[in-house]
Amino acid sequence: MKRAFSILIFIVLQLAAIAVLTLWIVWYALGPDFGPSVLWLIQGILLMLPIIFGATFIFIYLNKMNALDNLRTNFISSISHELLTPLASIKLYLETMLFRDLNKEKTREFHALMLEDAERLSLLISKILITSRIEKKKQLFSFKPMDLEEVLNVFFRTNSNFFTNVKLFLDFEKKCICSIDLDSFNMVLKNTFENAIKYSSNPVEIQASLKKTNNTILLTISDNGKGIETKNLKKIFNMFHQEDERHKGTGLGLYIVKNIIKAHKGRVWAESKGAFKGTTLNFELPLLRE
Repeated sequence: MKRAFSILIFIVLQLAAIAVLTLWIVWYALGPDFGPSVLWLIQGILLMLPIIFGATFIFIYLNKMNALDNLRTNFISSISHELLTPLASIKLYLETMLFRDLNKEKTREFHALMLEDAERLSLLISKILITSRIEKKKQLFSFKPMDLEEVLNVFFRTNSNFFTNVKLFLDFEKKCICSIDLDSFNMVLKNTFENAIKYSSNPVEIQASLKKTNNTILLTISDNGKGIETKNLKKIFNMFHQEDERHKGTGLGLYIVKNIIKAHKGRVWAESKGAFKGTTLNFELPLLRE
């Protein structure tokens, strides 16, 4: 559709250019007796303006399309890497278990590692599916009044293996009631903490606080990572954006976070004090009165 529109504009501009060129040739060929030169000059300018604007539009449009194509190419490369790495790991563990006699302890260890890789694959597939639904505006939610403090505590308990080598500092205020779709909000938490851990320095330290005001609930999640440049604080929520190319990823995590929080009638924004001073994500949600 977009390509056909671009081609149509290009053809129209070519015809307009030919018409202008023909008109000016006729004007010069017939000489000043043909008509007032000022009038023809104005007509020529008026005909040339849409050509100039049209050519500018096509130039900008094609540049954006090229940039989008590059993003898609990088996305496919990243997705391939993200899919193949855990699959190769699972295959290696299975082959080892098949061809070698392992004791129960080692077998249990391999099972745990394969489960971790399977969960990583599951999260990646969920990201792709949710992104597709967001783009098609078919994301379905089932909102219920819930205490966000309890939601967070349950999340940390059920994902304790995710925070094995992480120092957590939690400060949660009770009775933070808001309307939540539990599945999608858990995806927000997974994507946020995944980024915080990935981009943090060793030892990884993450602070999470939950407070309520008169009308809103504020959840802040901070890391001790490399930080984000001020000019990129909004860009990190764009689809396919990757802040650090050395860390492979899909560039979908925070894009999904932004859209899910928006569906919760909330907002999310990032703050950073500078290089290697960490990043803070702020989530603001409407407070429900009991």
